Amino acid sequence: FVAAAFAKGRTVARGAHELRVKESDRIAAMKDALEACGVACEEFEDGLAITGTGGDAIAGGARIASKLDHRIAMSLTVAGLHAAKPITIDDVSPVATSYPVFYQSLDTLTGAA
Repeated sequence: FVAAAFAKGRTVARGAHELRVKESDRIAAMKDALEACGVACEEFEDGLAITGTGGDAIAGGARIASKLDHRIAMSLTVAGLHAAKPITIDDVSPVATSYPVFYQSLDTLTGAA
């Protein structure tokens, strides 16, 4: 969903019913988070349609609820790398569930380390 936010045009992802029953309702959580960051989205029962920026920065400037979901936290962290204003994520501790060194790896990749 984050890649679609930066793509050119409209991206439609369907057939992802299982995302409703993971650690969070990932379809709804990502729609809410992306919209809070200024990205146009349309929610379906089984996915999202996202209108991308064509490579431009997203607005950002939002406080995002991770819903205690590691993938939401990581996704919005990546989105924040190309946002006009900082994105704040309420709780990134669930990231340790799947990728304990995610933030260290990201610092290395972005040259922040």
